[in-house]
Amino acid sequence: MHIIAKRGERASTFRAVAAAAGVSHSLLQHHFGTKRGLVAAVEGMVAERFSAALTTTASDPQVASIEIAAGLSELIAGDPQLRSYLRRALLEATPAGQALFARIAGLVVRQLEQHGDPKALPRGSQLAWLAAEIIAVNLAGVIFEPMLARTLGEKPFRPEVVEWRTEANRHFLVAALKEYVLPNAGRG
Repeated sequence: MHIIAKRGERASTFRAVAAAAGVSHSLLQHHFGTKRGLVAAVEGMVAERFSAALTTTASDPQVASIEIAAGLSELIAGDPQLRSYLRRALLEATPAGQALFARIAGLVVRQLEQHGDPKALPRGSQLAWLAAEIIAVNLAGVIFEPMLARTLGEKPFRPEVVEWRTEANRHFLVAALKEYVLPNAGRG
């Protein structure tokens, strides 16, 4: 993940990954087969980590939003290599980046379907757009991290900044999703 984040998928080689991992090129090739196999393994690992962060057993949407926000913040804020990988994979729109985005969007759609009002929740491409908007809000700090650090003059993933931003994102998303998630909230 670190090598791909640093160099990009296209410029990453088996030899560079093997050297960073302290293993032989042939062992890496034996285990993953091809560079695509290696990239797919990284993508799968990242998707599994997102799946764990997005998973909640809460049936109450408010409690679920708190658990999911905390899980995402812990995952993203705690791992600068993951942030670098996500930034590069999503912005380069490589096949692996596109597949990763699709997997994360699918996870978000499943959470919306689990916690949303089936009568109010959009379907098809509208539901996909809603998931994309949620991803955009939650990953904005990751995508813009270098610019935010320069513009704001502070590190965007310091614990106190993350704590505030996590709660702000959660409030923003809950307010935006009330129509879909909390069917009778705010309706006269």
